[in-house]
Amino acid sequence: MEIWKQVPGYGNFYEASNLGRIRSKNRTVEKFCGLHKKIVKQFYKGRLLNPSKSDKYGHMSVHIGYDKKRISVSVHKLVLLAFVGPAPKGMECCHNNGIASDNRIENLRWDTHTNNNADRKRHGNYATGKMHHMYGKKMPEEHKRRLVYIHQTRIRTPEELKKRSDSQKARWQKERAKL
Repeated sequence: MEIWKQVPGYGNFYEASNLGRIRSKNRTVEKFCGLHKKIVKQFYKGRLLNPSKSDKYGHMSVHIGYDKKRISVSVHKLVLLAFVGPAPKGMECCHNNGIASDNRIENLRWDTHTNNNADRKRHGNYATGKMHHMYGKKMPEEHKRRLVYIHQTRIRTPEELKKRSDSQKARWQKERAKL
């Protein structure tokens, strides 16, 4: 059975279902009529919104309007907002089964980016090697210099040094001596 809940925010004009569908509600909106040069009230009948693929991974999004703006919002985000609430700090939407277009509430959860990547690896959706978006691209020299500087100037704790091999310890001490 399909259950509909209001999506908080977005003008309270939208509802999400436990099956991952989004619909608009009946509403009256005030807008400017260029023909008559005045503000008029326009009635919009609620309807089921048609999602479209928003990226190469298969995530779905819908176009919604509120506060006199038209924006594209991920379906999975709207479903989680309606059924679970806003994302806790540092959390993002995760698909439990690895299928980005499956937006049923039982397939969604808020989780950390690290756990989301672990899921992607487990499901075989994590790009590595030639499939990775940075494959074959050079790192900018400024970025490379900054990483080397951070690595060389970092003060390591005695616990970290104990975990390293003798050759690593010698190399780090040599790098510190250069500075």
